[in-house]
Amino acid sequence: KNLEVWRQLWRVVERSDFLVQIVDARNPLLYYTSDLSTYSEEKKRRMMLLINKSDLLTDHQRIHWARYFRSVGIRCVFYSAKAEQTLLDSSTDSRP
Repeated sequence: KNLEVWRQLWRVVERSDFLVQIVDARNPLLYYTSDLSTYSEEKKRRMMLLINKSDLLTDHQRIHWARYFRSVGIRCVFYSAKAEQTLLDSSTDSRP
């Protein structure tokens, strides 16, 4: 069954122009899949790492992870879905 999931993922990569791999900020390397990065490079696809739950990190931790990923050639951005949802909720609450 796991092999079928990977086959489907490879097909998606082949049909995509750009890939976003989403990982949890609390332990990005645990969730990061280097095989996907390698395959995307082989297929000449650009990939970015989105580090979600970045609101749980300190500024120092964010800087550390950004430097680490940059040093190994991985483009990354930090994002907080929770913070974004809070922002959306507050803008919805203020409508008449």
